[in-house]
Amino acid sequence: MTHRTDITTPTDDLSVYTEGVAGVIDLDRPRALNSLTHPMVTGIADALAAWRDDPTVTTVLIRSTSPKAFCAGGDVRWAAGRDADDDHATPDAFFREEYDLNATLAEYPRPVVALIDGLVMGGGLGISAHGSHRVVTPSAWASMPEMAIGFVTDVGMTHVLSHLRHAGVDGVAPGPSPALALFLAVTGYRQSAEEMLWSGLATHLVPEGTAEQVADRVIAEGVDAALADARTAAGAGVGSGSGSGSGSGPGAGGGDVPLAAHLGWIGETFGSGEWAEVAARIDAATGPFADEVRSLLAPANPTSLVATTELVRRSARSTLRGALDAEYAVGCALRRQPNFVEGVRAVLVDKDHEPSFRPADVADVDPAVWRDLLA
Repeated sequence: MTHRTDITTPTDDLSVYTEGVAGVIDLDRPRALNSLTHPMVTGIADALAAWRDDPTVTTVLIRSTSPKAFCAGGDVRWAAGRDADDDHATPDAFFREEYDLNATLAEYPRPVVALIDGLVMGGGLGISAHGSHRVVTPSAWASMPEMAIGFVTDVGMTHVLSHLRHAGVDGVAPGPSPALALFLAVTGYRQSAEEMLWSGLATHLVPEGTAEQVADRVIAEGVDAALADARTAAGAGVGSGSGSGSGSGPGAGGGDVPLAAHLGWIGETFGSGEWAEVAARIDAATGPFADEVRSLLAPANPTSLVATTELVRRSARSTLRGALDAEYAVGCALRRQPNFVEGVRAVLVDKDHEPSFRPADVADVDPAVWRDLLA
């Protein structure tokens, strides 16, 4: 039987303790789907700092107390409220500390296991995707939905998505895909667990109903023993069937991994140019998947689409720290525009999903403004 030692945190929404060979971080804000508050970010950062040189902690485990969600993101509703009152400095500090935490996780000298059973979005990917082990159950799904709230793909995900090594399909070799990165960054597409494994966003897939057992084994035995029988991205055999790598358009086969089926079309459509050029190719496309993409993009803030495209293109050739700094610059600029408060209102406050964004058309957004900001 392992011994548990609890650590005081700045919030009741987080439980931090050592047990067995692990430092454990339990996200415990279920009513808000574990949306990250500033004290939660501080508590996680403090725990990682304390464990960095602790020889008794060989593994860090981050999990949720609720099977519904790992983490739905950062608390943007709180941030929008501050911005609406012209208090930009307070959320500025939150986002800076959050992004520093993302960088810490990426370079952490111990294995960091994120156990994802349920949804993970936005800032939730920031505290999972940078770790060494992203373990999902079949109930997991992931999304970056920031376009609909007038914000930007952030928490280092423009860099992560640009450097993921997908498993490939016939006609498209495995490896990073800037086109897939932009697609995932702007559409809010919900990756299933199988798609997360195929894209490289997840490293391991464990059977339904085993999350608690896996966590117990990580705590008692360490990560290697706990995941010895898990499916891994390299061994999944995903993408071996027919796909759209020849550019035959959306709608080709792909089995349990729709993204694999559409990878060729995504490459042709999202692979180059400013957002206006990408949008024109989407508008001209036909077929069910093209219709789905147009539906996903319908609620998006045009300025966010243009700015995020410039950011993703840059992050493909950037370091993670450079991408985080660039995301911070773009995010601060977008949060100072009315579209951010309006998007949060429409999605998270009134929930009418009818935002009034200005400009309302991509043609009226100048991409040079965002390229200059990132220069």
